[in-house]
Amino acid sequence: MLLIDDEIARLESLAPFLLSEAKAALASNVGHAFTMELAEHVPPGLRIRAPDNPNDDRDAPPWPLDLFVGLPLVELRRLANATDGARERLIARFGATFVPRLSRAIRQLAPHDIHYEAGRQSEKGTLTVLLDEPAAG
Repeated sequence: MLLIDDEIARLESLAPFLLSEAKAALASNVGHAFTMELAEHVPPGLRIRAPDNPNDDRDAPPWPLDLFVGLPLVELRRLANATDGARERLIARFGATFVPRLSRAIRQLAPHDIHYEAGRQSEKGTLTVLLDEPAAG
């Protein structure tokens, strides 16, 4: 089941905090742009883009990173419906678990498809990965 409009509205107010946690977790890539896309995709998620380099040949690989990271609906729904105190813990937990879950998701791609640290990918267009749900705790 998709997120309902009310959940999307609540999550949009939380998006800056989730994006901040993701950026902080991936601090080595300060030039990357992070955006939340809640209503545009199934599942909703966040997009990580590396900046374009004007010296790049746009028709030759590698291309700047354009990674869509699908977030589990269960996790987003929990965030949307949590009380204030629980919401803060869930946001902190998202930040603490983001990098290992993203690493596991990226490992599912072929080894040559993406070089996250360099902000490059071998295919033109959007690469998509899905985060697993965080371990219970």
